[in-house]
Amino acid sequence: MIKGGVAVKFFKKKSFSSLFNEWFGFENGIDISNETQVLFRRNIVIKNIIFVSNMVYSTLMMIVSFITKTNSNWILTAILFPLTFLINSTLKKMIYTHKDDIMHQTIAMYIACFYMFLSSVIIYMKMKTSGASFGEAGYMLIYYALVIVSLYQNKKLLKTISKWFIVIITILHFTITYNMISTDFEGNTFEQIIEFLRSSAFADIILRTIILASFILVLYVIVAITQYMQDQRRLELIKREEVQDEFTDIVKEMFDVTLSNDIVSDDDRQHIELVSVVAKRFSEILGYSAAKAQKLYAFSRITLDKKVDLNTDKISSKDERFIHLSNQAKLGNEIIKRFELDRLADSIIRTSVEGAIVETQNSGKLIKHKVEEEQVILLSDMYVTLRSLRSYKRPYPNKMAIETLNREYSQFFDSYLFERFIRFSDEFEKIYDNF
Repeated sequence: MIKGGVAVKFFKKKSFSSLFNEWFGFENGIDISNETQVLFRRNIVIKNIIFVSNMVYSTLMMIVSFITKTNSNWILTAILFPLTFLINSTLKKMIYTHKDDIMHQTIAMYIACFYMFLSSVIIYMKMKTSGASFGEAGYMLIYYALVIVSLYQNKKLLKTISKWFIVIITILHFTITYNMISTDFEGNTFEQIIEFLRSSAFADIILRTIILASFILVLYVIVAITQYMQDQRRLELIKREEVQDEFTDIVKEMFDVTLSNDIVSDDDRQHIELVSVVAKRFSEILGYSAAKAQKLYAFSRITLDKKVDLNTDKISSKDERFIHLSNQAKLGNEIIKRFELDRLADSIIRTSVEGAIVETQNSGKLIKHKVEEEQVILLSDMYVTLRSLRSYKRPYPNKMAIETLNREYSQFFDSYLFERFIRFSDEFEKIYDNF
């Protein structure tokens, strides 16, 4: 029961799509801007394809051996079966030993491609010589090998392999497909050659060669287009990362300047905490939900509870770094917005106390552009500021603070919001006095 449960959990965690992506996903868990990582991942995928291909080849040989009932076929099948696994293991070791070395990964790439090519040729030769009915089925494996080579999306590789394909396949056409070695050219050899050139066999060879060359040409065009798109994608990603790094540096500098004062005095801390409590109670009076009131409370004291951290030294993944920086940038923006509200409240009160009517009016107009939640915090902040001691003013008693707000600042706020604040001013007085 336990083993069964473990198996169920494993398959739940490892869905078919995730397993397929793990085995055959060319971009699974790599940085596509890193050429070595890209080639390393492609080598792994091709190795897995070779493993599956070896299983198919072994199965085909077993089928051929069973049908032909030839001992030599069974012997060859028995030899090839463990040999294919040995080759796959060797290729795996070669790929993983120097996974960060582009040269070793390139060598592994060429070895894998030549192995696919040679194995398909050997299987074709065996199937062709085992019986005419198997020959054409085996011939398709050659095209299959070419498709596997094209998966590397490397024009140079495909061009190199294709030359060997053309040469070796041409030899196969004259030796295996149509056994010209056993042909007796006694007598008038020239006439026999002319006769062969006019034969259906030679026409078939020419047709096979044309089809093969056309197939290679189509693959080359597809690979060239794909490689170009991949290169452009990689360049764009590199440029984006460069821009991202530059943007990160700018954001860091901006935050360092804006949020440079990490030390909060006891008076400032008390002020922020008091504003947060008043704002939360005010939001409850306005009928906000508990979740919304708590969110407003958290935003009110965000400058105390949160700190921007743009350090990504311990994060290796670029995606995770991006997510971290994005979240921190959002946090920094929220902190700056809160600072702006605090500074605006202080600026309005200061200019009013100092008699700068025009500046007060100009600052007050900014309140009208704030959303309701920001007005709640701003009004709470202005009330606490009026009640508190400042370098430019003495503390106002509650009645004087409310009268000042009502007389000088009511036109800056939403009427309903401001009226509710004035109506419940006794509660805010208790909060301030008992804090």
